[in-house]
Amino acid sequence: MKRRVLTVALAILLAVLGTAGVLAYVHQADARAVAGMRAVTVLVAQHQIPSGTSASAALNGGLLASQTLPASSVPADAVRSLSPDMTGLVTSGDIQPGQLLLRPMLVTAALVRGGIAVPAGDVAVTIALCMPEAVAGNVVAGSQVEVFGTDAHATTLTAQPNCNGPHQQQALGSAHTRVVLPSVQVLSVGPAGPGGSSTTGTAAQTTSSTSGQASVLITLAVNQADAQRLIQLTEAGLPYLALLK
Repeated sequence: MKRRVLTVALAILLAVLGTAGVLAYVHQADARAVAGMRAVTVLVAQHQIPSGTSASAALNGGLLASQTLPASSVPADAVRSLSPDMTGLVTSGDIQPGQLLLRPMLVTAALVRGGIAVPAGDVAVTIALCMPEAVAGNVVAGSQVEVFGTDAHATTLTAQPNCNGPHQQQALGSAHTRVVLPSVQVLSVGPAGPGGSSTTGTAAQTTSSTSGQASVLITLAVNQADAQRLIQLTEAGLPYLALLK
């Protein structure tokens, strides 16, 4: 009799604990859902903001304005308002209309050189990419990207965009793709020029390609060692970007 009572009591206890656990999980899920739907205020570019523009001037001049967005769609480093220590900072690159102002986009004025802001200890390196390799145009100034490189065992290579069709390497020998730089900052993004034409020469062959699609120039902030890897990749392989944030 005692054993039966003990068994029933234990079953009731487990049922209560299980119910409490389910209720706690549901409550946490509801809290996460509400947090995701919660509206937050962030600063968004209303017009193009040139590189080197101070944050206070952009805000006072109407280039920046507050906008309410769902919290789930706002990155953690989005600037919600200008604190006193941000007013003297300047934009590290051009900011396009509709783009969120992110904290890494604001730097001290001393770091702006030649129209872009180069972080201390880094250098700016520009590479030319076709639209697929540039994440279909979704890479903007301030983005963090991962750089992949494809090497091919071939007698002729071209690192320049051949945006009309498959890259030359794809038809020549075996190819190998690897991570070259796990995370680098994008300083600026711009068109590769009228027509996007490029000419690449090798000892065995000279290849000219005229792009039928858009190509883009992307400037990255890298240290000296990574700059060497990136330049070697563009000269002897194919770079490809993946957007991190």
